[in-house]
Amino acid sequence: MIATRTPAFSVATALAAVLLLGAGTADLAAQPAAPTSAASAPSFAVRPEVAAALNQAIERHREGKVAEARALIEQAQTTTPNLQPAELTVLHRVRGLIELQLEQYAAAAQSLRAALETGAQSPADSLQCQEALARAQFNLKDYTGAAETARLAQAAGSRSPLLQTVLVRATYLQNDYRGTIELLQEQQQRQGKLPVDELRLLASAYGQAGDEAGYLRVAEQLLREHGRKEYWPDLVSRVRQQPGWQARWDIDLQRLRLRLGLVVSADEFLALADMEARAGLPAQALKVIDAGYAKGVLGKGPNEAEHERLRSSLRRQAEDDRKSLAAAAARPPSASSDARAAAAAFNTGAALVSIGQAGPGLQMMKAALEGSLADPAQARLQYGEALAEAGQPEQAAAAFRAIDAAEPLALLARLWALAVSDPGQR
Repeated sequence: MIATRTPAFSVATALAAVLLLGAGTADLAAQPAAPTSAASAPSFAVRPEVAAALNQAIERHREGKVAEARALIEQAQTTTPNLQPAELTVLHRVRGLIELQLEQYAAAAQSLRAALETGAQSPADSLQCQEALARAQFNLKDYTGAAETARLAQAAGSRSPLLQTVLVRATYLQNDYRGTIELLQEQQQRQGKLPVDELRLLASAYGQAGDEAGYLRVAEQLLREHGRKEYWPDLVSRVRQQPGWQARWDIDLQRLRLRLGLVVSADEFLALADMEARAGLPAQALKVIDAGYAKGVLGKGPNEAEHERLRSSLRRQAEDDRKSLAAAAARPPSASSDARAAAAAFNTGAALVSIGQAGPGLQMMKAALEGSLADPAQARLQYGEALAEAGQPEQAAAAFRAIDAAEPLALLARLWALAVSDPGQR
């Protein structure tokens, strides 16, 4: 969700900045109003009765009586005769700031516009008034007006981070996603790094603009640098949409989903267990079934007996594997130029890892990677998975990152690297 309200701000600080008329405190020094003409420079001197009303308003504000402060300003505006442009400007501006705090945004916008239209402010004060007006317009959901005012203020020299926030969000909420991306890219160049909320907005803008590469890059950054786990389901769902995806890689995707806790239904657990069993890894299939039992979705209901039969069958197969693989674990690993021999060695190594023989199994898989394999990218990916299974996350992440970015498996490999690098996913 994109916030449609700007953050809170300190009116007390703003009032002090607005009302300091050369005095050493936030209270106004009563001064006679100077004569004005079209040719004269703006004057911020106010008469004693106006100064008194403003000082009373400041005092009420300090006491937390914000509505009373506004009423005092309104009374001064309606009862003081012959208000000078400088006096009108200060009254409008202070009233607008107070109304902004009271969330009376329409009134605040009207007051702040009036302050600007008098033309009796210094450039710096006019700039602050524009910044406040942009906030009021944003909270009125006048996103076009807020963006226009913010741009004018920035062109006049504003460097307010809050104004930049208003501009970016107002641009996004006008569905100008390309404009939002440009603004955030410029901000990133200035600052070197975007805050997490701006990164989230950038990811959303890329997604809305249909820029898949940009979205993936920023969403992965949010996971990697800020631990924003809410991006996992969406990123994982995009893996099978990558150009050139092959059904034989589904097992690697489902293994990642299991690791992330995204496998939740009985059918999903059963489907992945079937994939593992067909891959010649009954011990791994048994782990999947056990995870389904631990999740509470297997071993109950009308299919309870079927689940238990499958579990018992996989236990027997896994035990048979342990016996048959004992000799393989004792053989030294060797690379083979023969594709069939290399595949057999790789699969045997994977089976050894699955039954807890990680040392010889990983050595055998690594040696087979030097041979001729039908799908080298998937083999490297599964070698990384085996390293993760063996409790070697740093080595696993390095193996995943070594997969060429041009491979259809590149996104899945990057997600695996992120998953094993996250202590919460180990």
